[in-house]
Amino acid sequence: MKTFGKAVRERRKALGLTQRELATRVRFEDDHSISATYLCLIEHDLYKPRGHIITEFARVLGMNPDVFFYLVGKVPPDVCELDATNEQLEAAFEAFRRVLRDGCRGASHKPVRDLIPRGDSVDSAI
Repeated sequence: MKTFGKAVRERRKALGLTQRELATRVRFEDDHSISATYLCLIEHDLYKPRGHIITEFARVLGMNPDVFFYLVGKVPPDVCELDATNEQLEAAFEAFRRVLRDGCRGASHKPVRDLIPRGDSVDSAI
């Protein structure tokens, strides 16, 4: 299974960046850059970054942040902000597993917020 660290390293190398070059582009909330040592720990899966840093890596590397959140094992912040019932969450994860298991045949490519029904019915999510 691909990990966040492996994905970051592969993308960094594909873009022709050194660890130091990438580290200077990824910024903490206070706008100072991460260190090459911190990046090395992340690339070797010795450290799992916070949400802001995951989003920063996606921005700098030109990747979809949802993929990076998945690889870290976290739920994207915008999904956490949704007011979903247990039934809606179960339906969403069932749909997620089905797409991963069966591939994208016939799967809609809508954002998850569009898959969670706004009414009482869970059936419209699938």
